[in-house]
Amino acid sequence: MRQFGPRYLAADVALRTARRVGDRMEDTMLDIEGARGVYGPAHRAWRDNSSDENRRRWNRWDWSRMGEEWTASEEWKQALVDEVLLPTIPAGGTVVEIGPGGGRWSVLLAPRSERLVLVDVAQRPLDLVAERLRDAGNVEYVLTDGSAVAGVADASVDAVWSFDVFVHIAPGDQAGYLAEIARVLRPGGIAAIHHADGRNRGLAPSRSGWRAPMTAELFASLARERGLEVERVVRSFGAGRHALGGFGDAITVLRRPG
Repeated sequence: MRQFGPRYLAADVALRTARRVGDRMEDTMLDIEGARGVYGPAHRAWRDNSSDENRRRWNRWDWSRMGEEWTASEEWKQALVDEVLLPTIPAGGTVVEIGPGGGRWSVLLAPRSERLVLVDVAQRPLDLVAERLRDAGNVEYVLTDGSAVAGVADASVDAVWSFDVFVHIAPGDQAGYLAEIARVLRPGGIAAIHHADGRNRGLAPSRSGWRAPMTAELFASLARERGLEVERVVRSFGAGRHALGGFGDAITVLRRPG
């Protein structure tokens, strides 16, 4: 095996240091824009978390645990269901779920919905959930190109749910999805979207989780620009005992004005 000399090793250390410094500078710029609710140059220049990357990643993912590997605990999940999902997403009507993954939320939404539309950028998760919900006759499956809710008519949806998905979607595609959510929701319709809220918050650094930059302020700004109103922002539940993971995330609840 070829051995590298001290000049090469020194150059390698310098390159790694420069990359870390560059990452810190980029995160600082993202934080400033995010705090101001501005979709500025740092967010526009973000090139990771593209729809193609997400398609490859989730088609190859080991779905043997059906997405439950991201469940902090059964108590955490039940509190999220009882205090956020069930009170926010009305029973009956048409519901869209963006990014069903292994179906950990779809199995709860399907029996509550008259029509459930599952939208994903990858075919593998859709196939898995179709098998899991094979006896449900009210579920439709939409393979999206990245930020479109194809085949769903304007003003035809009562509610939209998405969890553990937007945290991995590039800011530009998040804006695209918000435009689609505004399009498909009926007047008075509601959406609950889990997304990142800043860089390197919580217990884990953002770059370790292949996460896209976003803040509650910027998400709200993008939503309002597309005709949606922010109803509330959820950061914890279960009387404050449970939070949204180690990254300091948020769930923004949006409504289309009636």
